[in-house]
Amino acid sequence: MKTTKNFCTSVFLFAALLVPGFASAGPITPDAGWYGFCFDGVGSPAEAGCTNEGVGTTGNSFTFDLLLPGLLKVTDAYLIGDIFDVFINSEFAFTTSTTGTGDTTANPDVAFDSGYYSTGSTLLAAGSYSVDILVNSSPFDSGAAYITVETQAAPVPAPATLLLFGAGLLGLGLVRRKAA
Repeated sequence: MKTTKNFCTSVFLFAALLVPGFASAGPITPDAGWYGFCFDGVGSPAEAGCTNEGVGTTGNSFTFDLLLPGLLKVTDAYLIGDIFDVFINSEFAFTTSTTGTGDTTANPDVAFDSGYYSTGSTLLAAGSYSVDILVNSSPFDSGAAYITVETQAAPVPAPATLLLFGAGLLGLGLVRRKAA
């Protein structure tokens, strides 16, 4: 029975990673905030359905496009102890951190910054992405967590910075003219 269950789990995971649309695929919007997802025990994929405190719910495969570089972030929440394997464009990217002890929270920002929930992040270049999350470890056999993608706009120089830069160029031009 155990062998049959392991085989079925392996087939499901293979299909969820390689066959588009097999699991509860969901587009996410960069910079929109945290999206909640559910899971059922070790080896299970992220699934839509958990309301959480995010801007929406979704599941594998999380899809999005980046026009600028971005930061993909994943965090456990609620009960401390769940760890995830993250795959980007069907390739293993990272395993979230080991867990610690502390107060529980449903707030994804607090959980990500706490140091005791399992978290992980990676920088991504501009492009199209498909992210799949599988449960690596779960002492509770089910739970909920979050994913988000954050981009940073190219900084726009302040007017004072431009003024200083212009004055510097003017000064260099005057010095060069005087030397000639």
